[in-house]
Amino acid sequence: MRSNARSGFTMLEVALSITLLAIVTMKISGAISSATDVAEEDAAQVTLETQARRVLRQLGFAVLGSHPGSLVPDITRANSTSDLRFQVSLGVEDGEVVWSEPEMVAMEELQQQIYWSDNPEAADERRVIWTNLVAPFLEGELPNGLDDNGNGLIDEKGLSFTIDRNSVDMKLTLERVRDDGTVVHSTVETVVTCRNTINGWGTAER
Repeated sequence: MRSNARSGFTMLEVALSITLLAIVTMKISGAISSATDVAEEDAAQVTLETQARRVLRQLGFAVLGSHPGSLVPDITRANSTSDLRFQVSLGVEDGEVVWSEPEMVAMEELQQQIYWSDNPEAADERRVIWTNLVAPFLEGELPNGLDDNGNGLIDEKGLSFTIDRNSVDMKLTLERVRDDGTVVHSTVETVVTCRNTINGWGTAER
């Protein structure tokens, strides 16, 4: 008795199988590529946030030991500034407090830098750059004369200081452009209290 059973595959079945295999392979490759992109974006975000927190700690430590009366500009909480001058106590000599030369932490917008300066604008000024990734404006803020991010301040720079008596509110946004052109942001904030409130600030040279 002759059997009608077929052996092997027809050319159509082989072609369909190849097509289906190609589709599955493309989907798997796309999923892997998407997962890789997400992982790279997460890593870039974590790296940027780590640097932002490091710079914020440096800013905080710089201002922590200053006298609140030495803060320049002497601004209210309704305004902000991207640079801050201050002086710290070096001790007491002959019954009078000895104050340091002026120091400054500031943002250099054109270079996207944040730096610390000793004796700013003097011939012997020293500068130390803390980052080259500061954003032109705080995350969510646009240079339009409005309070875009809803924090009560207008057009804050990527480094923003506000003062409330002995406290300095510091806000910082760093940004990095990835290889694909997307921009990653990290915004951090802290409040530092100037602890050096000893009497005798009036003897300092302003």
